[in-house]
Amino acid sequence: MRVLFSSTSGHGHVLPMVPLAQAFRAAGHDVLWAIAAQATPLVTAAGIEAVAAGAHGEQEAALRGAVFREAAAIPGESRPPFVFPRMFGEALTPPMVDDLVGIATRWGPDLLVHDHAELAAPLVAALGGVPSVTHSFGTAIPKPILEDTGERLAGLWREHGLDVPPFAGCYRAGYLDICPPSVQSIPTDHIPGVQPLRPVQSAEPLPPPDEPLVYVTMGTVFNAPDPLREIVAGVAGLPVRVLVATGPRVDPSSLGEQPGHVQVEPWVDQSAVLDRCTAVVSHGGSGTFLGALARGLPQLCLPQAADQFRNAEGGTRAGAVVVLTPAEVTAESVRGAVARVLEDPELRAGARSVAEEMARMPGPDDVVEQLTRIT
Repeated sequence: MRVLFSSTSGHGHVLPMVPLAQAFRAAGHDVLWAIAAQATPLVTAAGIEAVAAGAHGEQEAALRGAVFREAAAIPGESRPPFVFPRMFGEALTPPMVDDLVGIATRWGPDLLVHDHAELAAPLVAALGGVPSVTHSFGTAIPKPILEDTGERLAGLWREHGLDVPPFAGCYRAGYLDICPPSVQSIPTDHIPGVQPLRPVQSAEPLPPPDEPLVYVTMGTVFNAPDPLREIVAGVAGLPVRVLVATGPRVDPSSLGEQPGHVQVEPWVDQSAVLDRCTAVVSHGGSGTFLGALARGLPQLCLPQAADQFRNAEGGTRAGAVVVLTPAEVTAESVRGAVARVLEDPELRAGARSVAEEMARMPGPDDVVEQLTRIT
């Protein structure tokens, strides 16, 4: 069987899909991944063949930037309904369709697997008469957001002689849900064919290290120096080791001189760090959020935009996280919140409960078997 994966270029959208692509390859299937040119190394590093598709480089940055500039004046928790339909729908879908149609015509896939924000694949799959499956990257996208996105993409579908299906074409042949039910903050009763899929980060929770280590990251998109500086100042005031990953867009020196127990790096192997840290402070992006929970780590979530507020809400309901909104973030509030994350046994128990739930979810090999039956 030939399986064509497609995704947007963000790490948080690519990495959750890698285990399934690897499982397809291990089962003897042919796998090809379509993604923006600058992100192909993320895929090829995992042993998956990649082909450039869609907007990339300066073009992609301009398309994303135009939407973000409009959204700048909108409060963080209100941005997702504005940004998702305009950026992932109107801006990024048309150039991806242009390339993906040709790739699919030449390669002849039997199945398309697309990330929940890559919305060219459903149209291309419909044109080719093959099934397409939506792969989540965290909590579900709220129904109204997808309905708005579908309305904005209706003209593009009509250009190809088709009516846009419900939810912008998502879930045509199912939905692969990596979010454990206990932290799912969005109803999924409107989604047909939900198939749970254990996140790759799922592992047996390790005992806390002898010397506490707090991992701090604000991801690779919402990691502006000023708020990160305030966050680090708060954590640095605690008598624990601190490891800060600034992300490639932030110069570590911009955070200023740090005490000896605080280490600042532009990039880290996050999976390895999560295996040996005690607690996590982050923006609540799905990769970090689920990766920490899979290891039973309590965390402080500082959501900025996108799905981060949904993750923070779900983590709070599961009793596994503490949350500070953007308006609440100061060095003092961060220091107090992290102290609670380190000291509160109920938070650690809540995180371990979610880890146990994740470990029971079907793995990529199991899901490959399920998907081979729909083609």
